[in-house]
Amino acid sequence: MSNRMNRHFVSFVISLFAVFALALSFFGCAAPAASSALQTVTAPPHEQASPSPAATASPTQTPASTPEPTPDPALEPVTFAWISDTQGYASSFPDSLPIMTKWIVANRERLNIQYVIHTGDIVNDMLRKREWKAVEVAFDEFIGKIPFFAIAGNHDNKGMMHMYDDFHALMSRQNYTEYPTFGGEEALGRRRYDLVTIGYEDFILIGTGYSLQKSDYDWLNRVLAEHSDRTAILVAHWYLELKATDALYGDAKTLRRVVAANPNVRYVLCGHRHGLRHAEELYDDDGDGTPDRVVQAIMVDYQGLPNGGEGYFMLLTFNVVERTVSITSYSPVLDDYNYYEDESLETFTMPLSTVNQK
Repeated sequence: MSNRMNRHFVSFVISLFAVFALALSFFGCAAPAASSALQTVTAPPHEQASPSPAATASPTQTPASTPEPTPDPALEPVTFAWISDTQGYASSFPDSLPIMTKWIVANRERLNIQYVIHTGDIVNDMLRKREWKAVEVAFDEFIGKIPFFAIAGNHDNKGMMHMYDDFHALMSRQNYTEYPTFGGEEALGRRRYDLVTIGYEDFILIGTGYSLQKSDYDWLNRVLAEHSDRTAILVAHWYLELKATDALYGDAKTLRRVVAANPNVRYVLCGHRHGLRHAEELYDDDGDGTPDRVVQAIMVDYQGLPNGGEGYFMLLTFNVVERTVSITSYSPVLDDYNYYEDESLETFTMPLSTVNQK
């Protein structure tokens, strides 16, 4: 292209650009500077928010555990060991009785044995000193360890002769008048009572020896009336017969008059007859024609078994929480529970009945 044409072309382009610029100015748009190159505007980088820490679940707060209540020792079951009619051991099998008494002492903490009861006929012939010596050796195991409550049977006091010297000498070795539970006695231990507490309920252990006289009858009624707020456990030698149909006479008849007259009597323990028996006796105390008191009467006498009784005696367990009295027999001589095939004769449970029961 000639120089002249180039100049015309350049003039044309400049004029065209001027018209274009004028048009942009007319429409209010700023024209970009001719020398400016197209700029790529890079937006500032988005600020990435710092990641929030993952939400942590609040730990589940374990509720404070309720402390277990401290057991009340007073509410633990209490056991009485009950021995009866040991005359066969005293006369012929003297080695058995110490086995029985030593076992009771050895297990007093495990079973919470708080009393030992004997319902009479400790010896067979009260005139034989060797028999008293044999039982002395056995019962001395209890001294200073477990309270011992015994009444005399017909073999111990010569029946209606009421000879208590040897019986009293044996029992005095126990120092029972020093017991904190000792209540009182009369006539060389012929009549005695102790005041005991099981749980928070008060009891009276009361008994008289074989062949009750008017003085015994009056004493029983007086002491029971004086302690009418205590549940009475009557300890007797002779109270039940072997059969419910057997006629009642002697002590068995007299003691029922005592039980009938004193509503606080709830349990009677006895021996004398050769065998076992449990009877629930009903009494109508308010005279309305409906019985309102049940007396649990229990007879235990193992002397008819071989070897003087094979070492069996009873364990009476009072449970004030469950309101029961459980009984079972055991022989440490044989290490055996329940001599008879029918175990219900020796192992059963009765209601715990007390005068202050709500």
